[in-house]
Amino acid sequence: MITILAEPGTLVPGATLVLARDEAHHLEVLRVTADERLRVVDGAGAIGWGTASGGRVTVERVDRAAPPPPTILAAGAGDRDRFLALVEKAVELGATRIVPLETEHSRSVATRIRDKHREKLVQRADQALKQSRNPWRPVLDDPVSLERFLAADLPRQRWLADAAGQAPAPLAPGAGVVLAVGPEGGFTGAEAGALREAGFAPVALGPYVLRFDTAAVAALTLAAHLRAREPA
Repeated sequence: MITILAEPGTLVPGATLVLARDEAHHLEVLRVTADERLRVVDGAGAIGWGTASGGRVTVERVDRAAPPPPTILAAGAGDRDRFLALVEKAVELGATRIVPLETEHSRSVATRIRDKHREKLVQRADQALKQSRNPWRPVLDDPVSLERFLAADLPRQRWLADAAGQAPAPLAPGAGVVLAVGPEGGFTGAEAGALREAGFAPVALGPYVLRFDTAAVAALTLAAHLRAREPA
């Protein structure tokens, strides 16, 4: 079943929604017929079903998905293309917030992600939202310094991706977690020290050194796996 996006708060049984231009064009390209049922999500947990015609969709039924546990991915604001791919995979893996971190090494990357790339990040997240059938769009932060990020209110479970780290502690099914992944070249010693002082436990994600986008996917996958396990 084809999934399309609606504005948050607009999915109400019986409502007729005017589709955004991109969504209407998407249905035209797919040659969706007037009687074909569609799945509609608003990125805020609402899931609707209905039919589309002439750039509009009539909503027949709406369900609500429970909010996912807080899963914050803070990754070095490195190469733009790799970060775009990271956002796509993070949506598929259930990240609830994605934070590009400005670090000493990321600032030297000429193609790094910047504030002006926000629209592209949102577009990539929305594409992944439809493909993955995830009803929750993650919050996408603008690039922020590590200092400002650490001053924010964060979940108690905190992981620092580190090839020399240990296996992570178990996660309760609804527990929040924040995952810190360095950019190309990793965090500096001072940055890693600041993360550890803020309660981030070094966690190994595999036997080898990973690129920052691979490390982010591995960390999110590991968190999802640990949450899915039955408590001892």
